[in-house]
Amino acid sequence: MALNEYQPGDPAPYSGVFEELNIFGTPTGRVAVTAKDERLPASARGFNWRPLAQRSVAELRTRAADYRRIAETATTVQVADGLRALAKRFDALADQREQTKDGGP
Repeated sequence: MALNEYQPGDPAPYSGVFEELNIFGTPTGRVAVTAKDERLPASARGFNWRPLAQRSVAELRTRAADYRRIAETATTVQVADGLRALAKRFDALADQREQTKDGGP
């Protein structure tokens, strides 16, 4: 278990959004919004919870690419625009993390 991963049933260290990770550390797509000290939801054996804000730059870039790819097959303009907006937000967060890691602002 990584430093920022928590066991099911553990109290949340702070209020926020947590994502479930399978036994390989891969996000399952399940998320939970918890208040500080609220217990994290039950999960399958070996699964953990991680704060959504702890995603790596590579994970953020992958998610942005996924949203752009899905936007190409959207059936309405509104859905396509929403997916592209999500991709831009993930890319912006990745950019911000890269700058912070490199000693930027």
